[in-house]
Amino acid sequence: MFNLLISWSRLRSRTTFDCYMEKLKLLISSCRGMIRCAATAVLLTVGMAAAAQTVSISPKTGNVISAASYSGESHLRDFGGVWVHNQLPMTLVTSDKSDLMESGMMKEHANNVGVVDGCLVFASGESASIVNHMSLSLPKGYRFTGYKIVMDYEKDSKAPSTFKEMDGTFKNLKGSSVTVSSGDKGKILQRTSLNNTDMGNILYFYQGHTEGMARVKVTSFVVTFECTDKFNESLHAGVTDLANPVSCIALPFQTHRTDLGEIEETTKQGYTSYKYNYQNVKDLSADFLLYDQAGVVNGTAVAGTAGDGAISSVYYNGQLTFVGLKNNTYWLETPTDAITQNGTRTPVGYRIVGARLLYANNAHSIGFQKGDNIYITDGNGKYMNSSLKFTNTKVEWTYDVDGKVSTRSGNETYYLRHDTGPWWNPTVSLKTTTNRSEASVYNTKGLNLFYGSVENAYVISYDASGNAVYDGDPKNNAEVVNANPPETSTGFTIKLYDKTGEAVAQQAKVDANHAEGELLLTKINNDAIKLQIEGLEEGQEAFVCFQVQLEALNPYIDKMDITCTQPSGEQALKKQYLADDFTIGTDGKVDFGVPTNFGTTGLRFAFDGLHSKSADETYPAGQVGKNSRYHFVKSDYYELIGENLQAHRSEAANYDYTKKVRVAVAGDKAFYCNNSDKFKAGTTGSGTFYYEEYRYTNAAYNTQGGQWKEMVANSGDDYVKRYIVVCDETRYNIAPTTTPRHAIYAYYSTDLKLTTVDYTPEITYTKVYDDAVIPTGPDKNYYVGATLRLRDETGSLLPEGTGYAFTKQIIDQINADIAAHKANAPVDANHILYFDASKVNSLLFSSNNAAWGQLEDLKRDLGMNALIFLPTGVTDNHDNVASKSLSGDDFIAENNIVLEDQWPFFSPYDIRINAANEVSYKRFVANNNDTKKWVSIVMPFTVAINAETGQYTNEDDKCDFTFYKMNATNAFSKPNPSGIFTDIDAHFSPCTGVSTTQPNDAYIVRIDRAEMTEKDAKLMFILRQRGSTIVKTPKGRTIQGAASSGSVDGQNVVLTPQATFSGAEVDRTQGIFYFNKDKFVSSLALEMSNTVKVLPFRSYYDCTGTGTRNIRYINISLEPNNDPTDIQEVTTDATNAGFVFSSQAGQLTVKATKDLRVSVRNVSGQTIDVKALKAGESHSVKLPSGIYVVNGTKVMVR
Repeated sequence: MFNLLISWSRLRSRTTFDCYMEKLKLLISSCRGMIRCAATAVLLTVGMAAAAQTVSISPKTGNVISAASYSGESHLRDFGGVWVHNQLPMTLVTSDKSDLMESGMMKEHANNVGVVDGCLVFASGESASIVNHMSLSLPKGYRFTGYKIVMDYEKDSKAPSTFKEMDGTFKNLKGSSVTVSSGDKGKILQRTSLNNTDMGNILYFYQGHTEGMARVKVTSFVVTFECTDKFNESLHAGVTDLANPVSCIALPFQTHRTDLGEIEETTKQGYTSYKYNYQNVKDLSADFLLYDQAGVVNGTAVAGTAGDGAISSVYYNGQLTFVGLKNNTYWLETPTDAITQNGTRTPVGYRIVGARLLYANNAHSIGFQKGDNIYITDGNGKYMNSSLKFTNTKVEWTYDVDGKVSTRSGNETYYLRHDTGPWWNPTVSLKTTTNRSEASVYNTKGLNLFYGSVENAYVISYDASGNAVYDGDPKNNAEVVNANPPETSTGFTIKLYDKTGEAVAQQAKVDANHAEGELLLTKINNDAIKLQIEGLEEGQEAFVCFQVQLEALNPYIDKMDITCTQPSGEQALKKQYLADDFTIGTDGKVDFGVPTNFGTTGLRFAFDGLHSKSADETYPAGQVGKNSRYHFVKSDYYELIGENLQAHRSEAANYDYTKKVRVAVAGDKAFYCNNSDKFKAGTTGSGTFYYEEYRYTNAAYNTQGGQWKEMVANSGDDYVKRYIVVCDETRYNIAPTTTPRHAIYAYYSTDLKLTTVDYTPEITYTKVYDDAVIPTGPDKNYYVGATLRLRDETGSLLPEGTGYAFTKQIIDQINADIAAHKANAPVDANHILYFDASKVNSLLFSSNNAAWGQLEDLKRDLGMNALIFLPTGVTDNHDNVASKSLSGDDFIAENNIVLEDQWPFFSPYDIRINAANEVSYKRFVANNNDTKKWVSIVMPFTVAINAETGQYTNEDDKCDFTFYKMNATNAFSKPNPSGIFTDIDAHFSPCTGVSTTQPNDAYIVRIDRAEMTEKDAKLMFILRQRGSTIVKTPKGRTIQGAASSGSVDGQNVVLTPQATFSGAEVDRTQGIFYFNKDKFVSSLALEMSNTVKVLPFRSYYDCTGTGTRNIRYINISLEPNNDPTDIQEVTTDATNAGFVFSSQAGQLTVKATKDLRVSVRNVSGQTIDVKALKAGESHSVKLPSGIYVVNGTKVMVR
């Protein structure tokens, strides 16, 4: 019997749609079974990250607002309790305590973030016990996918700071930690999401320190985020009862945003500034509106409108809220605003992507209470009996008023009993007793019965064999239904309309025999859902519970193209830029270069080709299942729609995308998104403010003084600041309301300039490999990296970060350099492993002029695994392209990195793979009968693995494999002698205890599952990793790893892994061990060749020691090494582990060569002795003769 102690918070967090989908068919036939899952199930499986945007946290991108904090706090000038972004709904909150609000943000604000000399500064209090706690939050539906914080020790700091990313309890480390000490500059704390669950919409940071005020200067704080994180809401009314029937009711939900309350000038400790009172801070909620046509007033649904009173009651059963409805047609509409404490509207935007209606003939029949007769069911048509078995026979139990649960069977009454077993073998289980005094008291939570407390609950559940047990998995929890529900209505019909609101998608007839059920609507992109109730008699009600799956509206695009067109419109040049930090181009500037023969006056710019990986299927690169409907404000589409989606429902759903993603005009000023600048830290004045945000409209922009102008440029003009606004909206807009529009906006800016100068590319070549091994054999030609610089018309070298070149120019220059045998120029372009264009301003390409070329032309000529590095803000829609990051010390891949097996690879820089993208590697492995599917492997990037097993799982490609490393010490054993040569076992262990592998390190991989290729009967395993980091490739043909040591027949053996990305041809006489058919083979055993050829992305072992020359094969063993280490003499190999051994009769002596903790155990695992030693110290322990384990190494005492 399986027993488990669980908590209700765990039950809630582990609920998934898988539970719901497994039982959907059965639930439909067992309506009461549906109700249990209704309380917990999600609507759809949430997919992996779709897109990610980059934004910085700084005084330029947002404002610090001071707090009137707790009385004892010291308030530093220009410091505050929150920082808010200028347009993104992102908030940083600081506190001296770890307490959180219900939304998950810091509760008691303290003024620990400030602006000093143009940089953010984080401060942690004078006493070591006063520590800065921070929450960085986005609204519900958003998700962080990475961050990078670069910090200096601040000039006024009195103590070092230790920065950590923590979980919401501030007890558990989430990422890494970094200490910023006196004189430190550029210390980095960073993490990138590896999957769609390891980061949420709130990040927590902790700034620990010793005595004295600790301060750090933040030179760069960059985060990436997405807002395609689907989430589920079971909607509840803001009231527990309706005093009077209405035609519109509010169903609020928490947005995970903060309402600061009133902000007034306050003076404390001589510092005067506008401040908010942290005690007035509230969580900001928004209202879904459920209404009929009579609830719409002047185009807007208004909660509380009496109307025709069709919404007549509200019932909450402890888990679900059911709304009593009369015969009518209803809409449930997503919120467009949240109302702040002063009554102003803050824009919010969500689309409904799934909906689930739970209906009941009588809401009270769903609940139960003490004194009721009940059924205990598995939700699949089986019921628990007195033998604690779930069968098809309904068995009625009594839930007594004292909490005891009983049933009659034959002449006996059986009571449920919580059994803890005998004292010598305590086990917890569910049993029955016929003695009422031995019966246990059970409690209720929703539709479950449990023993114990809410925090430590034993929930009555069922196992796979139909036995009643305690189980912590929510999908196995038994449900309780009322055996004698109150009388119900005579019945009704409920209809749920499709995404267009015109056709009925599902309907159900509800009566006494079918009293409860559900309707499900998926794959929608709506502002509202529509339903209808009919068939009720006068005075009766239909009860409906509303559950929705939501996704935030997403105007945040990845990249966009800028085109420059000749006055005649005959030809156009195009260039693609990242939309990082709400700017376009390199540091927000675009120096758009065109050749002199293209034209110099009257050239026209346009923003073109918006790109987002969140786009739906109506966009060229969009996908079914994605939902973004992005478009430019002032595009042809926007001019048609205006602010009234409802008047253009058909166009909104199916308009030509090309007329949505191009705009030929730009704004001349930023849209004013919030008013935080009016009361930022250090600002004074009279009057009271509230933090407010504003939704873009053309009218609002005009009121702010903004104008839209054509983008005409001439050579010689200075930079002109241009602003464009991007909008996302719901696709199907079926609500009968007309205002406001279901849309969210974001603006982007760039300083745009036309340059008409011809530059000459100059390329330098750097050797990275002298030779290589490729699929066809050894390649004796060297491989290089190429770096682009530019010269002007006078022949002078341009400063870094300036100038431009056309891809065709670059291709021609490479070919010319090769023909001229320029220094280090390769034999052909295919021997170029990277092209570094990050030191110029931009690359230009044209889709309709071959003379200028496109980037794919260059990419096609380079090596199979060649990487292209572009300047900050410049990108292209191709794989293996990376752009310099905003911090400037590494690169970001905004598209995928695809590595081809058996071909050389080299990266001169670190590359962070955006969490929306992946790095992938594919290998084909012969599936012969004499192989167990082991391979040697080295990857240039981190791989997420299971910390308990070392296994990597790829469900998309149906392959799993486990990473292993050879044991560091006592690594070898000899199973049997074999002639002149010896076969030995090398002992390997899985890479457990870590969540990622190390890049550029050699591993052995066991292929646990892989697909078979049809063509050549090979196993194909594919490694895909999102959010990884490619680490700069070390120079040299091979990369040396950590050695493994041991002994064979009393002779030393040391093997050192050599990983290679170029491949290596090694002389057989060097006596290396290469991997072949699931074992390592000595090159000395080669008979048909004088060299060993190792392909890229593999490894071999160098070997040293007196016992290596006669070893022929090294087999892989996963068993513990039972050959003891004889330690009558000092064991020199153990020096690498930080200690040496010596022994006398019955005594073991350990001498530490570095500070360490020594643990001595017997072979049964029992600890014999533990001692902490400093370097140079010795420790002796008396032991009987036998085998012992010292810090993982087996030793023998004689």
